[in-house]
Amino acid sequence: MTKKIIHQISLSDIGGVQKSFTLYFSYAQKKSIFDHSIFSMYDLIDNFIEVKKYHNDFGNSFVNKIKFIFYLFSNKYIIHFYNNLGSYSVERLLKFIPSNNIIFHERGSVWNAIDKDSKVYKNNADRSKIIIANSKATKIMLIKRFGIDKNKIKVIYNGFLSKDFYYPPSKNYRFSERFSVGYIGRLDTPKGVHILIKVAKELPSHDFFIAGKGILENELKQLANNISNVKFLGSFKEPLEFISKMDTIIVPSIREPLGNIIIESGYAKKPVIASNVDGIAEIIKNGFNGILINPDKEISFQNSIIGALPLPKFVINPDTLDLQKPKEIDHLKLCDSINLLASNQKIREKYGENLYQTVRNKFNIENYFKNIEEIYSNI
Repeated sequence: MTKKIIHQISLSDIGGVQKSFTLYFSYAQKKSIFDHSIFSMYDLIDNFIEVKKYHNDFGNSFVNKIKFIFYLFSNKYIIHFYNNLGSYSVERLLKFIPSNNIIFHERGSVWNAIDKDSKVYKNNADRSKIIIANSKATKIMLIKRFGIDKNKIKVIYNGFLSKDFYYPPSKNYRFSERFSVGYIGRLDTPKGVHILIKVAKELPSHDFFIAGKGILENELKQLANNISNVKFLGSFKEPLEFISKMDTIIVPSIREPLGNIIIESGYAKKPVIASNVDGIAEIIKNGFNGILINPDKEISFQNSIIGALPLPKFVINPDTLDLQKPKEIDHLKLCDSINLLASNQKIREKYGENLYQTVRNKFNIENYFKNIEEIYSNI
């Protein structure tokens, strides 16, 4: 009997984890030696309709609940959990099911954890066969914050585009003929979008485009009120289409386990300016394939919106590999970096080309798929 992989992941919302998973899943359907199925607590949204026939909602189906529990018991199935290492409900479930076929895939939720979650992280880690971390920074956070055994954690970088893929500059209209600065992602606390709005006010000769949705959208729009060179564009189903219309992409994150948008920007040969925090430095080498800015300012944006993500207690310093309190980048330093790229096309082209070579060699779907298949084969 062919071993079957049960992916437990929520596809009821769109984000980097969900997008990269569905791209991987489509690739695995063509290449994998295993059978694959998806189980979620909720039904999937229309963005992921291509995997619907493999999807099982066990939140609203008693039959699917029984199936999932059976798969946990059986040694013929591997259960691959995504961002559930700190889940209390999973911990309670595994107390009563002596399963030895569990993989936990940590993609960044550990940054949202609080101290009292430590026991849950350790218990779930003890019951797992292996823990996959999407970056070295994620591995360090698990070890230093929650004492997870380092020998149980394997770093596998995200990969969802082919090493031969390249997304050329947009042949369609640009949003502006002026130098265009872009951000694309969730509009939530840890992403630091408020810093970009400060920068736009300082640089009226450039245009700033913000793509994405999130709980802080209205608050950020109020912050940008009367700043005419800031445009909110809403969601983009294809981030590369947006990226291709920009001259540079900004990732001003307060915390960032890795940075899928940086990887996608590389596939479009667009230069990136980003915070030097957590896993970002595993993609960008300052002055070679992009610009990194050390976060050294106290966080200036405090929101009271219910449901917004909290700021993490700690982030990883990429230079020392220590835990440190989160800070934000200096918006004036970001202004200088943007002006440097705006005034020098050769530097933009150099960073874009070098970033392309980095991501196609290090963050491609072929590497990711090979590493994941190897893990499945060894369980």
